[in-house]
Amino acid sequence: MFDTLRENRETASVTHRFSRALLMTSVMVLNSALAVSAADADTKADNAKKTDSNTTLELEEIIVTANKRETSLMKTPLAISAFNQNTLDRRGIKSARDLAGTLPNIQLATGADSGTATTIRGVTSTDFTEVGEGAVAVHLDGFYSPRPQATYALMYDLERVEVLRGPQGTLFGMNSPGGAINIIPAKPDFNDRFAKVEGAFGNYNQRQLRGVLNVPVTSKFALRASFLVNTHDGMLAGQGKDMTDLESPANGIDKDGIPDVDQRRNADVDRGDWYNNADQWGARVIGLLQAADWLELTGTYQRFSDQGAGDIDFVDCEQAAGTVAACDHPLRYVNVNVPGKKDMVIDNYQFKAEATPNDRMTIEYRFGYENQRRYQIQDVDGGAHAPAEWSSIGDPQTEAAALTGYYPIWDESWETRGSRYQTTTHELQLKSSDDSRFQYVVGLFYLHENKRIRYDMEMLANKSYYEDSDLPLGFNPDGLPDTWVFDQNKRTTTSKAAFAQFDYKLTEKLNLTAGIRHSKDKKTDEGGITYAFWEGSVDWYNGLYTPTGVRAHQSNNLTEQMGGWAPLGTVMPASDPNFVKQTWNKTTWRLGAQYYVDDDQMLFASVATGYKMGGMYEMADTCNNGCLSLLQYDPENVTTYEVGYKGTLMDGKLRLSVTGFYSDYTDMQNTGDRVVGTDENPNSQTFGQPVLAWTTDNLASAKIKGVELEFDILPWENGRISGYGAWLDTNLADPGVLEDGYACAERTILGVPECGSQKIKGNSLPFAPNWSVSVNYEHDIYLANGFMLQPYVSVHWQSRMWLDIFNYDFEHLSQMQRAYAKVDASLRLSGPDERYYIELYGANLTNKDTKNFGGFNQGHVKASYDAPRTYGIRLGYNF
Repeated sequence: MFDTLRENRETASVTHRFSRALLMTSVMVLNSALAVSAADADTKADNAKKTDSNTTLELEEIIVTANKRETSLMKTPLAISAFNQNTLDRRGIKSARDLAGTLPNIQLATGADSGTATTIRGVTSTDFTEVGEGAVAVHLDGFYSPRPQATYALMYDLERVEVLRGPQGTLFGMNSPGGAINIIPAKPDFNDRFAKVEGAFGNYNQRQLRGVLNVPVTSKFALRASFLVNTHDGMLAGQGKDMTDLESPANGIDKDGIPDVDQRRNADVDRGDWYNNADQWGARVIGLLQAADWLELTGTYQRFSDQGAGDIDFVDCEQAAGTVAACDHPLRYVNVNVPGKKDMVIDNYQFKAEATPNDRMTIEYRFGYENQRRYQIQDVDGGAHAPAEWSSIGDPQTEAAALTGYYPIWDESWETRGSRYQTTTHELQLKSSDDSRFQYVVGLFYLHENKRIRYDMEMLANKSYYEDSDLPLGFNPDGLPDTWVFDQNKRTTTSKAAFAQFDYKLTEKLNLTAGIRHSKDKKTDEGGITYAFWEGSVDWYNGLYTPTGVRAHQSNNLTEQMGGWAPLGTVMPASDPNFVKQTWNKTTWRLGAQYYVDDDQMLFASVATGYKMGGMYEMADTCNNGCLSLLQYDPENVTTYEVGYKGTLMDGKLRLSVTGFYSDYTDMQNTGDRVVGTDENPNSQTFGQPVLAWTTDNLASAKIKGVELEFDILPWENGRISGYGAWLDTNLADPGVLEDGYACAERTILGVPECGSQKIKGNSLPFAPNWSVSVNYEHDIYLANGFMLQPYVSVHWQSRMWLDIFNYDFEHLSQMQRAYAKVDASLRLSGPDERYYIELYGANLTNKDTKNFGGFNQGHVKASYDAPRTYGIRLGYNF
């Protein structure tokens, strides 16, 4: 079983030798530079000049577009952070998913189906399907991207990344109650032809290559092309091949050498194709045309491709210790019979026309089209079968097995057979462009998204329960398979909005802001069908196999014409097509005031509202006996109050931002396994118990408050310290009574509080640690002949974080990430004029295992974990 682990150790040894060689190479380069320094006394004077000049340096000004107009970061009255490409590189940020922990009150969780739950100030959405949208809006150069998979897209050759915290309902509109992320690429340059190439090599066989080419074709037209390729092996302790062979002496079942888990997809795979690997690339071309003195046209095409294996969850072995579910393998080990495979491509086409008919006004039109296609398959169980003591074939042999109703095999996979999301956006803006007392932005917005997906959930060994059976031979087979197919041929989302925001300088020191947006949103499901047997049936086998024993089947009984593999409509029963339309109208607004103490300090206060549209799922049997009902949920709404201070102090050497906020949420959307009815099927083992379904409901009320402090300082010559401290208090004020269906049987077995109706008033929201701190330090050490050495270190700490709204803290069954600290570091040696560089880097150097998303199934607490320790070398050259 652990041959793969031995191979891993051998690979680790090779990687160690490779890394040591890289380190020695870097040391030799550094020694050479120092030797030149000793031989060249004149450079001492040069270095002294640089050191003297550094004492008068100031922090660079950062320009942002959070108000749809260019403004200084320190004079923008919002809780906003901004990174340039250099900062992203030093912190190892390659996609929006890597922003977790780098900014105040921001968490990112990785879920199944290539989804990412972006959380700002405790506001999130964990619905990664075509049904939902994120609570944090992701924009690519101001163009809205509605699918949560967009956070995977690689970030490279950027001018900056802007992260806005708090509702952005006025200017950024739909689905931004938590905030917005705007990823802004670097623009073509009319005046300079240049290129650069960079590479990285690291453990887990990481390979990264990226490049940029800027070409001024004429004095009025320029092109900029860039790309990034990122690959690495699966970040696992090992990945085995699941060949589980059952035995049950009580039922006369012995090991026979035939696997009982599905083998139709099973295959040996190299570690380069293990789960949690990377096989991604992205490319972008931007054309900038100065068509006239008053007209600028920009066209952008970019593609992102992800051909990796996808993510997989791991069993929490630490919590399982001391129970029958205890692990006999390391944390990051999986045993799969469905190797992961993903084929995701996102194409973006953007066009922007910016006209300045006079020096007081700018007219801007934006057109965007995004086309996302994806195939993906995932092994859900990862080889974590139900514990033998808690499962049975045939009649339960233990009280625990009777409680759980588990079959000894958990054999489940999810497959996106095909999906396509096409999004078209139009936006027209009219805005001021002078420095008069009255500033404005007014605009119109339109979005239409066509969504098509076929999504299969295959459960190949379900515990079977029958009271009266007409099956052959007079027996009841156990472990019958089931497949659910969600065939959504056409779902749509349409949003139309008109918005305006005005700023008026009442006096030289006092400025007032007012903004409003009216949105009309619509969602449709046009003919969506669900196929399923509901509780399993021999009909699943499509007449190609008939059970002849208490065990329903073994792997050699399965063919590719059964279940969801057969043509839709020929094997599995289908629900009636779903035709439904929902519409909403909402007005959101912002009021604010800014007081400028002097040119370098500002106080601000605001009240702003946000809104996220509702939605609907498929029809569901809410009584487990044919009671089909549409699962739907209402919009969520928030009002946020903020007060803040921004100052540039110490002669430009210190930037300080402090924001306090209070948010009042109503109908906050909450996604997960929720109670949708009561089991009314008299033949069901769970008769009279709650019926659960994966859906979104609305919590009545939530209160969120907190304080965020950001700083950036040049404390002494050539040094720089930056970071943040944040306090966050999230409180479910009046969520009503929720039915608790988490690990009910296991809680009874382990003697912890049992399931039932729970009042969760006072609980904290998930993904919202009360305290978090990050501190970054970098230093410039000037060497001979223009060489420069730049050490960098970053420390992040955060307190306990819940992973669910019930705040489960039961022994062996907890759903939380305890407090932790992580350390990143790098050491860069740059050549003269930073023409080239070589850098050693390491992330999560203490190799801390941290969860970002939790779950439970078949007796196991499972979770998505952040990356383990990574390290390597980066090199770059500017032409």
